[in-house]
Amino acid sequence: MRRTKRTESGLDKFLHESMREDEAFRTLFLGEVMKLPITSQLRALRNFRGLSQLALSKRTKLAQPEVARLEKAGANPRARTLERLAKGLGARIEILPEPLIPFLAAQQIRVQGEAYFKRVALI
Repeated sequence: MRRTKRTESGLDKFLHESMREDEAFRTLFLGEVMKLPITSQLRALRNFRGLSQLALSKRTKLAQPEVARLEKAGANPRARTLERLAKGLGARIEILPEPLIPFLAAQQIRVQGEAYFKRVALI
């Protein structure tokens, strides 16, 4: 089997840089990702981590075609499989009511703003 190196697109580079450098952007972006179906979240996180389906399959001991199937819309993975995928991605599975997502994002931005002003006050 021939392996190809995964190349990062311009959008991927922009997202990585923005997420690393801008806490407010990271919070808003992740809040939007949380609104996606779980299968889309898995694919987005795998791409963000720079992993191929094959690399994730090795980490989780799932076959690559199974990873591909689980990333498709309409897939219905078992809880145990979701846990394995999350662990392989360095994440965790959380169940949140949808109306709570914007509140949590706003709360995170507030906490980050307070931390920023405390750092600035010390300068």
